[in-house]
Amino acid sequence: MERISYIPKTWDLPGAIRKRLGSSVGRQRLMNEDGHLLLILHQLPKEADDEVRTAVLFWRNPTGDWKSSPVTGGLAGLETYLTSYRKVIHELDERVENAKTARQYFEVIRQMYPLQRATRHMAEVLQATRQAMPEESRIINMRDQAADLERAVELVAADAKAGMEFTLAESANQHAISAEAATREAKRLNRLAAFFLSTSDFGGCFWNEPTRGGFKIPKFFDSPSYWRRIGFGRLLTGLGEYTKSRVRRCQKTAGMTFLQNKKGSFSAS
Repeated sequence: MERISYIPKTWDLPGAIRKRLGSSVGRQRLMNEDGHLLLILHQLPKEADDEVRTAVLFWRNPTGDWKSSPVTGGLAGLETYLTSYRKVIHELDERVENAKTARQYFEVIRQMYPLQRATRHMAEVLQATRQAMPEESRIINMRDQAADLERAVELVAADAKAGMEFTLAESANQHAISAEAATREAKRLNRLAAFFLSTSDFGGCFWNEPTRGGFKIPKFFDSPSYWRRIGFGRLLTGLGEYTKSRVRRCQKTAGMTFLQNKKGSFSAS
């Protein structure tokens, strides 16, 4: 029978299990044949290439002996294996707590998705092992640990997603506030330009009067009454703008007072 590369040479697995193994690791699963239990799990997904799956194997023979590969210690190695997942999940949780930008949240989420799949399938395998060995207390304990890891991954992923969405929404809100402020400033500049440039543009149309020897100023621009009219017009325009702003402010204040009085009357009733 063709040798499977990820199965240790010294393991005497029955043919019923070997014929179910392919050249690649495949998904995480439990094989229970002829009194042999073979747990095929995955090592922690690598951030550089989360599609690569490396096998972590735990085998129990009919006599009750446990062996493991590539970790050592047999069933105790399964405890070490779970601890490695717990450590990575804790590190990702700290990264979420310290994240400040949407990019930092995204990097955590990108690493969480393959970790979520791995912990979910690992919990399913340990649950199947628990059913195959209902009297083994150590398996029960590790099954519960795997369920805790699955839940912890879900919580960290949810926190990272919520943090990224909030950061994006807050950034969009800040951009909207800045754009609104810029629009208000542009309107003010347009008003100033319309007020001050209108007079100068009008005067520019008549400022230069061509003559044979050069240019001269029209006589009506030399009269004091003309400049008094210009100054009086500007004064009236400024007073009008000021009065308009005061009226708007008073209307707004009166509206707010009315709403507060209505609210008070409702509360009293």
